[in-house]
Parts: sequence; structure tokens; C-alpha cells
Amino acid sequence: MMNTAWRVALGVVASSAFFWGVAGAVDLGLERTRKGYALPDGSGWYNLAVFAGFIVAYFSVASLTDTTAARHAALVPAAGAWFGVVSCLLIGQQTRHWVAAAVVALIGSALPLVVHRRNRTRRARLGADGPT
Repeated sequence: MMNTAWRVALGVVASSAFFWGVAGAVDLGLERTRKGYALPDGSGWYNLAVFAGFIVAYFSVASLTDTTAARHAALVPAAGAWFGVVSCLLIGQQTRHWVAAAVVALIGSALPLVVHRRNRTRRARLGADGPT
């Protein structure tokens, strides 16, 4: 039980860091380089937050699929997404910040609904195909 709580907490912090990095990237914008587009100089913390946050959150949520918290695993990145919405709107109030906040809010709201619907369909299929 305690181990699961720590994995959930780590997942929420890591997904919050990921979405904070996304909010920072939206604020800084992209600049054209010879290889394509990249974040401008001085965006090191945002880059680190995006990559490390994604990797740690991914493994944290993946480790929850074998526990009793598996059905609530979609709430971990959803909580981080809502932190990203708040971060994005605290960083700036321009149109790009509002659009990014709306997209992240849509992701944060849709993820638990999609996982719930998928699990409900799977349970219905197992109930119909199971022994009678």
C-alpha cells in the first residue's frame, strides 16, 4: 500500500513537471535552426522537465497497472495536466497560452474518460464471453 502511494505521488509530480515544461515551451516559442525548429537558448529547465517528466511519469503509471490502483492510473497524468493548465495561465495570458491551456485541459479531462470507457467495454466483453 505504501509503495503504491509513493508511485502515485511520483507519477503526479513527474507528470506535473512534464506539463510545466510544455507550458514553458509555449511561453518561449520555437526558433528556426538549420535542422528545423527548437526551443531558444535558456530553455534548459523546460527541456529537462519535458523529457525527464515524461519518462518518469510513464514508468510510474506503467508500474501501477499491476496493483489495485490500476483502474485509477489515468488520474495521475490528468492531475499533472491540470497543474500544467494553471502553470500555462500563470506564465502568460496571451492567445497562445490560452490555446495551450485549453488543449492541455482537454487532454486532462479526456484521458480518464477514455480509459474508463475502454475498461467498461473490456469488462462487458469478458462478462459476455465468460462461462455461464
